[in-house]
Formats: sequence, C-alpha cells, structure tokens
Amino acid sequence: MKEAIQGEKILVVDDSLTVRTALEELLEGMGLEVLLAKDGRQCLEVLEQEKPDAIILDIIMPEMDGFEVLRWIKKQESLRDIPVIMQTVVDDTKSIRQGIDEGAFYYLTKPVEQALMQSIINAALGDLHKKETLREKIADTENPFELMVEGTFRFQTLAEGEYLALRIANASSSPKDTVVINELFVNAVEHGNLGITYDDKTEYVDRGTWDTEIGRRLALPEHADKDVTVEIKRYPNKMTVLIADQGPGFDFKKYLELDESRALDNHGRGIVMAKMYLDFQYLGSGNKVLVALPCE
Repeated sequence: MKEAIQGEKILVVDDSLTVRTALEELLEGMGLEVLLAKDGRQCLEVLEQEKPDAIILDIIMPEMDGFEVLRWIKKQESLRDIPVIMQTVVDDTKSIRQGIDEGAFYYLTKPVEQALMQSIINAALGDLHKKETLREKIADTENPFELMVEGTFRFQTLAEGEYLALRIANASSSPKDTVVINELFVNAVEHGNLGITYDDKTEYVDRGTWDTEIGRRLALPEHADKDVTVEIKRYPNKMTVLIADQGPGFDFKKYLELDESRALDNHGRGIVMAKMYLDFQYLGSGNKVLVALPCE
C-alpha cells in the first residue's frame, strides 16, 4: 500500500478526546501534520487561521454537528475544494447519503481501521493534488482552438489525454473548472480501452500499482491500436467535445452519483466530480460521452 503523502496537514474534528488522541497518533505515524478541534465551532476557528489539506469530520457533535460544518465549508470559496472525510458507523446509510448530498465523498467507519484510513486519506489527498496540479498547469497552457471551427484528435496514454484536456479547458470560459474533463479522458483509457474493471482498480490503488498496471496494459499487443477519439466543434457561445473509446461501454448510470455502497471505496469519484463542473451525457452503451463547454 502506498504511504500517505508526507507532510500534509490534516484537521481532525471530534468531540471525543479518546478518538482525537487515537487519530492524532495514527496520522502522525503516517508522517502527517495534525490539527485538532473538539467541536464544530472550534473547527471553524481553526479554519479561519489554517488551511488543511483534508478534514476528518465527525457527524454527531454538540451545538454544531458535522453536516452544519460541512455546509459552511462548502460555502467558502477558499475552502470548498478541501476533501472532507466524514466519520460514521458502518451501517449508517442515511448519514452517508446525506453527506454525499452535501458534498462529502470520503468516509471512515468507526472504529477506525488504520489500513482503511490510510487508503481513504491517500484517495482524498491524491484527488486534491491531481485537481490542484491541473489547475496550476492551466496558466502555462496556450489556447490553440481560438480560430478552430472543428477538429478531431486521438490519444492513447493518460499523459496525452491530460495534454489535450488542459488545452480544451483553456479554450473554455472557466478553465479551472472545465479541466475536470480529464476525468472523462482517464475513464476512457483505463476502463474503456484497457478494460480495467472497478474491482481491478480497487485492488491496484490499494496496492499502489495502478500507474504500473496502466503502463503494462498499454504495452500489450491487443491494445496497441486502441485510441480515444475526441471530436471538437466550436460555436459562438459553446464548444462541444465528443469523447469515444474503443471499449464495449459500461453501466454509466451507476457512476453518475456516489452511492452508499461505494462511499468507503478508495476510488470511483471521478465521474461524480466531473459532473459537478461539466454538462455532459453518455451516449449509447457508454463508450461515448458528449460534453458541452461554455466559451466566449
């Protein structure tokens, strides 16, 4: 299993001193810096002074519960992208559902298991840094589509997909949001062309071998000629992007929302996150997706 990202700052919010102490010990043992808050009010006070990389938030607390804190965080422009990891009991599907609806995509069950905690924290921090890295790259990316009416592009690797996603985003009117189109490109490569199933990815992410497996499958003869095709058309106030992979498709309806059965998994949030920022629809069996982006 991959180590948690060293030196990252985690805020733990829980009204139980025993839980706070236990989590602090576990997280510091993973090389993370830990901030503590004993309730929702103190959490807000900490967030006025500090910007952690992730927040572990208990649901049931006096005065201001976890859902109230979560809603406040999501309203703050400077804080809303911080991944919030909600603590709940295993069978509390109602709380998990409410948290998902409020914008929490990561969950830990009580009592906390170290292996699960490390896996979920890796997922949350990994997703955050991937988003931040893409947004930082936007500033250094040109807009090659300003004079284009339509065009077709093809790519095979995740790096090539990211290269194209950055340039498509930069041609839109909100680059830092629309860069999440890269999530659809990743899905087209890994699940579409390379045939990596949801359960496969769970295992690879848990072992820390996902990148290696992508490279291995790309090198296989049966995948040598598989491309993701991207057709772009530009209109006065919008741009459409049709993404097509060479896979058989998938049950896309299942992944348009994060449900209770997948809330504890270490991946599976890419399409949900893309849906937060993009207007898109899957076509046919799911191996094609049409995205509409605003542009000036």
